[in-house]
Amino acid sequence: MKNKKEKIDLVEIKKNKNLFTALGHAIDGIIRAFKTERNLRIDFLIGLVVLISSLFFDFTKTEFACLCLTIGFVIFSEMINSTVEYIVDLITDKYDDRAKAAKDIAAGGVLVSSCVSVVVAYFLFANKLANATTAIISSILASPLHILFTIVFAVILLSIILKGIYSKSDDYSHSGPSLRIALAAALTLYAFIITKSLLVCGICLILSLMITQFKVKDKRNKIVFTILSASIGILIVLIIYQIVLMGPSILEKINQLLGGRL
Repeated sequence: MKNKKEKIDLVEIKKNKNLFTALGHAIDGIIRAFKTERNLRIDFLIGLVVLISSLFFDFTKTEFACLCLTIGFVIFSEMINSTVEYIVDLITDKYDDRAKAAKDIAAGGVLVSSCVSVVVAYFLFANKLANATTAIISSILASPLHILFTIVFAVILLSIILKGIYSKSDDYSHSGPSLRIALAAALTLYAFIITKSLLVCGICLILSLMITQFKVKDKRNKIVFTILSASIGILIVLIIYQIVLMGPSILEKINQLLGGRL
């Protein structure tokens, strides 16, 4: 009875105490998968490149939603495939047709999601690439919501990539740059650029400092990573807006190189 009670207590300790604990464990899982799975690292990098590239195209809300869902679908299927492989290897270390079937089916799911992503990319980008003009950038400038979502997803993807590169333990939420601080810094700068209001910027800055204070109080988080996190958020906003502002001149130069075919 005593051993049974100890096991129950151990299970209770391991349960998520609150939403933030559950979120931390989920982020740890994503970063662990990124760090240990080569294919997943490739998926993250491709997703980041595609997301940044979407700034040059006049996507509707539906098209942009399809793009985000497709990127998430591919990453999700790759993570499920990795999970199945971990479970199968945990259950048996001997060859078994059922274990092979489980891994093959999971890999097949990744193949299906990859094929779907290619089809979606074709329908989203084919015509827009053929008809690209400088007016594309002007329409993007008129769509700050598109830019906002691009900034958020870029910060998330880049933070996960850096955590996977620099973390040296399984406790990913307390190593590398902080996703929350990076997002807070990015959204603060974005709010100031959009509103040009010191009041709005001040409120966002106060909220950002509160988030930063919570992370700094945790002794496992180094100050250098706190500064790096804020810098990542700020740099992403500046880079994305620089891309948007320079977009017309970039397309004009490409057009000249191609002999006016765009």
